Amino acid sequence: MEIVPNFGARYLTYKDLKERGYIVHPGGVDFWLYPRGAKPGEKPARYFVRILSERALLAVKDLEELLVLAHNMRKEPIIAVVDDESDVTYYEVKEAKFEGVEPRSEQDEGKREKRGKSTVFVLGDKVVVRNADLAETLFKNRFYGRLTKENSLLLSLVEAAYLIKKGQLALKFERFVEYASSVEADFLTKYAVYEDLREKGLIIKTGFKFGSHFRVYKTINKKHSTDLIHVLPGEHVFSMPELARAVRLAHGVKKRMIFVYQTSEKTVKKSAAHAAHPSSRKVAPLIRYVDIGRMKL
Repeated sequence: MEIVPNFGARYLTYKDLKERGYIVHPGGVDFWLYPRGAKPGEKPARYFVRILSERALLAVKDLEELLVLAHNMRKEPIIAVVDDESDVTYYEVKEAKFEGVEPRSEQDEGKREKRGKSTVFVLGDKVVVRNADLAETLFKNRFYGRLTKENSLLLSLVEAAYLIKKGQLALKFERFVEYASSVEADFLTKYAVYEDLREKGLIIKTGFKFGSHFRVYKTINKKHSTDLIHVLPGEHVFSMPELARAVRLAHGVKKRMIFVYQTSEKTVKKSAAHAAHPSSRKVAPLIRYVDIGRMKL
């Protein structure tokens, strides 16, 4: 007996899409998907479909290849997962955009205090700011940390590192990062994402209660966060139940589920004066934000 890999999942997906009225042709990754009623050649396919079984694995590098392929083909990728009851669940995959966010200004971070004015304590995985004025300013202006009844500010490690780098706290950035990395193994990866999101003008808080690293607010006055952010190492491999669980939870609380990882590096100019010299350029990782959500076809 000849066994064709993944044929069952491909057939069930093909059958499901045809029954929904779509035009489906082999191609792309598994299938090209045309709009209902369209004929191939009259209109281009809008989507291509990648088909996986419930037990399949999806590596971050595979996800990156899927996005690159989508960009090159100018199509939108869909992941179709066929479970053990032969039901098909569709997920849309796209680069996450953060729209409607006001640009961040230096003043947004609060009035810059002179170094040494504030009393700061590092206590395990928390940093305590004892200067009441600075604590209140940082909390009310940009929603950093948690303000106590005594007007002290409790900061997470990533929050403290960002404020140190911005000159708001009188600590040495390199020494603090070294300490934070000893407390939290993936600190540097998380911090890179935290800093990037803050620079985009977003408000970032822990996403622990939602099983993610961060939750995101577009403005300080928003009652509910809009996105859940989970930071992945480059070698991460998804199981389908893991992916389904995260997306389902985010959907249930009306948020986008955004996975973040660092991909191929980009070159950044050090200064305009030395731009012509290769040695004047430094290499920075490219942070990729991927929005994965349930899709109704």
